[in-house]
Amino acid sequence: MRRGLDESAAESVEPVDLRVGVPHSARMYDYWLGGKTNFPPDRALGEAFEEAIPSIKVMARENRRFLGRAVRHLAGEAGIRQFLDIGTGIPTEGNTHEVAQAVAADSRVVYVDNDPIVLAHARALMDSTGSGRTAYIHADLLEPEAILTDPVLTRTLDLTRPVGLTLVAVLMLVADEDDPWGRARVLMDALAPGSYVAITHPGWDFDPTAMAAVVEAAGKGQMTLVPRTRDEVARFFGNWELLEPGVVPVMAWRPDGEPPADPTAAYYWSGVARKR
Repeated sequence: MRRGLDESAAESVEPVDLRVGVPHSARMYDYWLGGKTNFPPDRALGEAFEEAIPSIKVMARENRRFLGRAVRHLAGEAGIRQFLDIGTGIPTEGNTHEVAQAVAADSRVVYVDNDPIVLAHARALMDSTGSGRTAYIHADLLEPEAILTDPVLTRTLDLTRPVGLTLVAVLMLVADEDDPWGRARVLMDALAPGSYVAITHPGWDFDPTAMAAVVEAAGKGQMTLVPRTRDEVARFFGNWELLEPGVVPVMAWRPDGEPPADPTAAYYWSGVARKR
């Protein structure tokens, strides 16, 4: 089931089942980021991850910082005015529309997430600035065609013009047998030349023992989690043109200020690429 929400529909949101009895990645990230929209199952699984990877909260923050840097680059130097944010997460400081519209007030953003908590917070994502516009679709990456044809998206974005697609810390939630590369490709193929995609993804390569432990913990929590190697992450970009510095640890992608002393401290691969 999908629910679309834009500014004109913000007053008519239906009640939703928040499913607080099972952990969800968006609420775990909220917990790691110090938010308050999380519940005991989310905190329990978040703490299990932290036992295996003590720096997991740092990693969550670094993913958020990457999102900000990537969106600022796309809205600024690349001139992108439309964004499609898959796996939005619970609203916090530095949401995509806030970053984009601070650079270009007319930026338009469509958010997509499958956590009903995010739907419940969707009005916060509607707090647009200037002449820009924001919208939210309650949908799943496993159904990319439904995302692309949702009337909320088609009213908000013009897919004949370039779009900045963000897939930050979301592709690892799709199992290999569900073909995450194919799901991402459906979205990417629908975008016009001159579009960009920004991706982060946890990597096996950084610490296989720790990654194996979090995969085991995720399985016990009934959550799919699939870390992947750098080559597997690079495959998501297909034949799009990777921006410098390519597929690198998330802390090493165009850092603000001085380069980090240890860019491998956050176990995520990252990259941004342009469609020719």
